[in-house]
Amino acid sequence: MTTAAALALALCAQALPPELQKRVEDCSKKISERFVFFGGGSGVLISADGYALTNHHVAGTLKTTRVTLYNGKQHDATLVCTDELGDIALFKVHGPAEEKFPFAELGDSDRLEVGQYVIACGNPFGITLPAEDLKWYPTITLGIVSALHRNQQTYFDCVQTDAAVNPGNSGGPLVTIDGRVVGINGRIATRYMNRVNSGVGYAIPANQIRNFLPEMIKGGKGGKIYHAMVAGLQVADQNTQGKGARVQAVKAGSTADRSGLKRGDMIVRVNQYGIFNKERYQGAIGNYPEGAEVTLKIEREGEAEELKVVLDRYSPFEALGLPSTEKPAPTRPKGSAYLGVYVEETKEGLKVDDVRPDSPADQAGILKGDYLLKVNNRGLSDRNELNSRVWQRRPGDRVTFTVKRGEEELKIEVPLGKHPDD
Repeated sequence: MTTAAALALALCAQALPPELQKRVEDCSKKISERFVFFGGGSGVLISADGYALTNHHVAGTLKTTRVTLYNGKQHDATLVCTDELGDIALFKVHGPAEEKFPFAELGDSDRLEVGQYVIACGNPFGITLPAEDLKWYPTITLGIVSALHRNQQTYFDCVQTDAAVNPGNSGGPLVTIDGRVVGINGRIATRYMNRVNSGVGYAIPANQIRNFLPEMIKGGKGGKIYHAMVAGLQVADQNTQGKGARVQAVKAGSTADRSGLKRGDMIVRVNQYGIFNKERYQGAIGNYPEGAEVTLKIEREGEAEELKVVLDRYSPFEALGLPSTEKPAPTRPKGSAYLGVYVEETKEGLKVDDVRPDSPADQAGILKGDYLLKVNNRGLSDRNELNSRVWQRRPGDRVTFTVKRGEEELKIEVPLGKHPDD
C-alpha cells in the first residue's frame, strides 16, 4: 500500500473500531484492484469483459484512449457511449481474448442512508505513480453520505458525500463498505474559486446509471445517449409545503397533454420516487433516458390518478423554463471557443441557470444564480451577444467577466475551452 493510502487509512483508524477499520481496508484493496486510471482522471471496471465507467468530462470526447489498471498493465480502451448531460461515459477496455477483468458490482443507491460510511477511490491531481511492487494504488478516502437526492444542475439526483474528492477523482467510484459502487464521483462544491475539496462532493447515483446502461452498451444513438423530460409540461416554482410539484401549464398537443396532465395537477410520485417540490420532480425525471416510460402519480381535485408517460429528449431551454429569443440564434462556428453556461435574459442581466460540469465556466468559479453583466468591461445585452462574443474567440483565449453574485460584483477571468462537439 502506498504511503498516501496508508496515511488516509491511519487517520481514519484513530476514530474507527478495529472491526470497521478491517472492513475499510478490505474494501479499499478490493475496489483498488478494479480501478481504472484514465489519464489524470479516474474510472472503474463494471464487468469481466472490460466495460468501465468514467465521467464524460474526463474522457467522453475521446474515441480511444490508453488506460492503466491496478496491476500496472496498460490497455487500449474504446468509447462505447457517452451521456454528456449526465456526465457519464462508458468505455470498453480491451485485453487478451481469454482475459477476465476484476470488476465492481453496481449497488442500490436508493437504499443509501444519510450518515452511512462510503469510500471514494480516485487519482486526485493525477499524482499517482507505480509503487515499489509496480502496482498503481489509487487514493482511498473515507466519509459518510451527507445527503441524498440532491439536484445540482445536470447532476439531477446526486449523492452528496464528505469523503474527500478533488480534481482527478472525477470518474472514480463511490462505494459502500461492502465494495458495491453506489455512485460515480464527478463534482465538488468550491469556495472562493478554489477547486479543492471543501467537504462537499457529488456523485451520479448507481441507479440512474443502471437505467442508462442497457442502451449505452448498445452504443446509444451514434455513440451518445440523452436524458429525458416531459415535453410541454411547465411546473410551478411555488412552495407547495411539501405536497408535490404543481402543474402550471400544459402545451396543447404535447406529450404532457397527450398523457392526460392538466393545469393544477399535483405530481406526487414519479415511479418509486416521492415528489415534494419542483426540484425533486426534475431530479426524479433526470434519472431516465429519452424513450423511457414512467408512471406519474397525480392528485386532481382530491382524487389520485396514475398516468403513463413516454419521455422526450431533454431540452435545456424548455426544461429550465427559459424564454426563446425572438432574434435568430447565431450559428456557432466550428472550432470556436466554449464557455459552458445556459443563461436567462432578465432585467438584472444574464442569469446563469446552468453550468456544465468541468466546463471553463465551472473551472473558473462561475455559479448557477450568478448574473453575467460584462465581458472585458463591455456590457452584455442578450444571450445571442454572449454567444457571439465567446464564439468569435479561440480555445485558450482568456476573457474577464463582470459577475453579480448577491450584492457583490466580481471579476472572474475565464480561459475559454474547446467545444465538446469539436
